Amino acid sequence: MNHGLKLSFILFLLLACFGMQAQSILIKGRVIDDDTEEGVPFCDVFFEDTNVGVSTDMDGYYEIETENYGDSLAVSALGYETARKAISSDPEQTINFRLGEAGFELMEVVVLAGENPANAFVRGIIDNKKKNDLNNLPSYKVEEYSKVELDLVNIKKLKDSKVMKPFQFIFDNIDSLSDEKPYLPAYILESISDVYHSKGNGKPKTILQARRVSGVSNATVNEFINSMHEDFSVYDNWIKILEKPFVSPFSDMGLFTYEYYIMDSTFIENQWAYKLKFKPKRKQENTFFGNFWVIDTTYAVQRLDMRMSPDVNINLVNRIIVYQEYGLIDSLWLPEKQKVVIDFSPTKNDNTMGIIGRKTVSYKDYEIDKPEIREAYKEKDPEDYFKIKDLEKDDAFWDGERHEELSENEKKIYQMVDSVKNVPIYRTYVDVINTVFSGYKKFGPVELGPYFGIFSTDPVQGPRVSLGAWTSNDFSKWVRFGGYAAYGFKDKEWKYGADLMWILSKRPRAHIELAYLDDVSLSSESTEDFQSSNLLSGLYRRRVYMKLIRTKEGKAAIEKYWKKGWSNRVTFLHRRMDPYGNLNADGEGFNYGYIPDITDPVTMDTTIATTEVIVKLRYAYKEKWLEGEFFRTSLGSRYPIMELQYAKGIKGILGSRYNYHKLTFGMRGWFTLNPIGWTRYRVKAGKTFGTVPYLLAEVHPGNETYFYDTDAFNGLDKYEFASDTYASLIIDHHFDGFILNRIPGIRKLKWRTVATFRTLWGTMSDENLAANAPNLYDEDANARNTYIGFQVPNRRPYMEAGVGIENIFKLLRVDVMWRLNYLEREDVKPFTFRLGVDFNF
Repeated sequence: MNHGLKLSFILFLLLACFGMQAQSILIKGRVIDDDTEEGVPFCDVFFEDTNVGVSTDMDGYYEIETENYGDSLAVSALGYETARKAISSDPEQTINFRLGEAGFELMEVVVLAGENPANAFVRGIIDNKKKNDLNNLPSYKVEEYSKVELDLVNIKKLKDSKVMKPFQFIFDNIDSLSDEKPYLPAYILESISDVYHSKGNGKPKTILQARRVSGVSNATVNEFINSMHEDFSVYDNWIKILEKPFVSPFSDMGLFTYEYYIMDSTFIENQWAYKLKFKPKRKQENTFFGNFWVIDTTYAVQRLDMRMSPDVNINLVNRIIVYQEYGLIDSLWLPEKQKVVIDFSPTKNDNTMGIIGRKTVSYKDYEIDKPEIREAYKEKDPEDYFKIKDLEKDDAFWDGERHEELSENEKKIYQMVDSVKNVPIYRTYVDVINTVFSGYKKFGPVELGPYFGIFSTDPVQGPRVSLGAWTSNDFSKWVRFGGYAAYGFKDKEWKYGADLMWILSKRPRAHIELAYLDDVSLSSESTEDFQSSNLLSGLYRRRVYMKLIRTKEGKAAIEKYWKKGWSNRVTFLHRRMDPYGNLNADGEGFNYGYIPDITDPVTMDTTIATTEVIVKLRYAYKEKWLEGEFFRTSLGSRYPIMELQYAKGIKGILGSRYNYHKLTFGMRGWFTLNPIGWTRYRVKAGKTFGTVPYLLAEVHPGNETYFYDTDAFNGLDKYEFASDTYASLIIDHHFDGFILNRIPGIRKLKWRTVATFRTLWGTMSDENLAANAPNLYDEDANARNTYIGFQVPNRRPYMEAGVGIENIFKLLRVDVMWRLNYLEREDVKPFTFRLGVDFNF
């Protein structure tokens, strides 16, 4: 081969090698959280030992095309283990990654001379909050798309169990070689709303336009999932999730709470931005760790990816993940997409079956600072009542209006949810769960129960059995009626009750009630004020016999809910009370109080008979409910709940013996005192006009059991204090681990301290004092205890205080209570212990 041919051959080989090396490669895929099945946003996908890489989008997808690549592709993200996969020689390929959670440790911080440059960016974000926060705009309108999902996860080990045999199609539909894990979809909700905001006129108004639900057909599920987190801005000082306040990385106290580090910088939308990492300075505080991108000129946050710190004092939650992405609109960085994922599990074991709740919200079509928006804000009312069926839209609507197309996996969810519901055994499982939590077992149009009241005992009735039957929702969703019967084997008497509820309207809610009962009670309050509990509690009381009352009560009521939290109720009620411990000839027994025209309480009829008309006005702004077809359970409100009640006692109607007026005001609520916990309070005040037995005035609630009562005075006996003019205050403060989290060794138990204080003051008119003959205790002598009398707390306000530990085994609470005054009686104990059951996340 001549010299020219050799050079030509070498040149050909060089060109060929260069051409092979210069061949571009296209790789697509998705990075998935191995625990939550969510895409991992904003993580780094790169070829090792090169400067070639990209970041995943909000849903964890990536696409990378390059001519400079290695033999493997790597993925890294804060809080996850780094993953690597080999690539092939194919010019186009799909590579998916599953990332497992990495251990998170607070590393030692080395402080050098001068300020950490990352702190300057954080300080800029804090100083520019008002300028960058969406809700500080004069006005805006935006379309909001929301998607909520609830899935049962880690069910693979149940594949061969008898429980899951009817649901084998879930496992069969998933390729064993795919990156998907089997899960049982329980619920999915999509909604589209218009959001209006006008600065200075209140919070944004969300007007629902369309919705689509598949899965558990229960409105309470939606209410629970929506309550997983309140609407928040990343610029808020505190972000509330599951009613627990977490310190935002951009809080005014962020620099005191977090360490920040600059990690990267690049152009985003032609603006220079920096990537910062943050982590908490201390353990077991309500904090996050993660990273974010910030624009260097406006200090606007562009992306945020954060996870709950692993040692936060929270129950049944393994992970909380928050993603937020902003887009540049008219020179402003406004929210485009937000995702919150909560991993519920009874243990920290990743293989334990649990529940994943996810909520994704996206925004589009912003309109900013237009006069018509402010007018629309005034006119729009989120509580305008509508028919839910009018908001249900077909597939064609959602295909066109959904902000982004459902993934293949999400499309399967709708199919699987519907398939699961069509499995006959599914209904059986649902019925069992409903029976456990409701206390009633349904048999077609009838339900029997409650099972927890079938057996009880007390000194009057002895062993008692009870059973009730009511119509179920299968009979009617507008009318419910039924009753119960009970028999005491000691007194050999039947007790019974019956009621009817007729729903007049569900939006707004309005109904009529009729009810009658003839039963034994431990309280002098009517059913309008008090719901009786299982009489097993009587086993733990002192002198129970003297405090039981045979009550006969009939009532008719109408109740209506209005807009903005207002409701009212009008009741006509007749009640007759016969205390079992009536005074005997020796003056021992129950001091029943004032009975007109009674000269000998031992031999004459001492029944307390009254007929009342009761009018109640209630205000509970933005109250949340767990709502069924007939009954609603309040989940409370961020605002105080107030009630004003007026009762008129009318003598002569149905044998009523009293004329009186009774006015009562109550207010309850809670508020946070970040970072030292939260406080629950209850205020009550009232006055009774007229001469009445003290049982019809105000008998201040005592608690003689060994169990803590949140709404009673735990240091008082039943019927110990009564008054006709009074005011009371109950306060419980929950420190949420603020104290015990700082004690090494103890903080691992995740116990939480609680403190309580209760006080009441009351008087009684001279007429009622004379009529009721209370025990008038002498400061220097012990009062006689020959009968159950009462005191009037007018010498000084009664006070009690206590401290305790809660969250023992995530459920139990132990309190020690101090009765601070009124200690003159021989059997009064200044110190008592109470055991409680209370769950908070």
